[in-house]
Amino acid sequence: MLIYRISQDSLIESKIDNVIHDKENKYWLIMTPDELEENNEFFRFSVQTIYDCIHNEDTPKLDVYDNYSFGILNIIGPKDSFFSVNELNFYITKNYLIFVSKNYLDIYREIQNEISHRGSLRISTEKILYSLIDKMTLKDYNMLSNLESEISDVEEEVLGGKIKDYSKDIVLLKNKLLFLKKHYEPLLDIVENLTENENEILDKTSITYFVILFNRIERLNRKVGNLRDYVTQIRESYQAQLDINLNNTMKLFTVLTAVFSPLTLIVGWYGMNFPTMPEFHWRYGYMFVILLSLSVLFFCLWLFKKKKLW
Repeated sequence: MLIYRISQDSLIESKIDNVIHDKENKYWLIMTPDELEENNEFFRFSVQTIYDCIHNEDTPKLDVYDNYSFGILNIIGPKDSFFSVNELNFYITKNYLIFVSKNYLDIYREIQNEISHRGSLRISTEKILYSLIDKMTLKDYNMLSNLESEISDVEEEVLGGKIKDYSKDIVLLKNKLLFLKKHYEPLLDIVENLTENENEILDKTSITYFVILFNRIERLNRKVGNLRDYVTQIRESYQAQLDINLNNTMKLFTVLTAVFSPLTLIVGWYGMNFPTMPEFHWRYGYMFVILLSLSVLFFCLWLFKKKKLW
């Protein structure tokens, strides 16, 4: 458990006993679910919220109570070819901001570093919560730009006619964007509910910060929607390329069939073996059939070439 008393321009390490007996100062607490459960006799949070912290089964949300608000956030990051997800739960009251996670997250250190470099700027629980969501989304523009470049590379290869099965690439891109869509939409609801400040937990002057966050997340969500449309266009282009390749294959087989059909007719005709057929007794009959077959073959090829069917 990490506990910091919030002064105007710095964080001061403290202990849980100070939190319990101090009714004037504000505190930032970082806990595990077990530590929260042990001390809930003092905080008196809803049993359902404690259950959500322990089991990590619920989707991101914000529940508003009379004396506090409880939120669930997903901290995402790159992992192999997809994303990693760490759940972070938070409580915000008039005097406390509590982060609850099963493991210590790197984003805590980033927030502490930012606060330590702020200088004389005033620190508050609202600004720490703002800093959390700010850092969750600040790097997402680069992530989406990289994803857009990845989509563009696939498009160039598809339109360039490169022979490869792009089905898995397209499905992976669609799954990534669907994941991000499901990430941003509840995050929008959370920030919007914070700006509404129904239980008046937040300082009214800090609501502007969350409005800025809402607008940023909304832009990110629109970007994801545009990229999903982009991937859909690539999938249609890839399907069209497959259809073109299939048509070319069918055209080749059609040409071969059309070329060999007259030859099959010639073979069938002279395969009747009637004794009255004069070519059977003609000295040059065999050469005649060969020249006839070659003539038909070259005529058919010339005709298809002229009609641009081959």
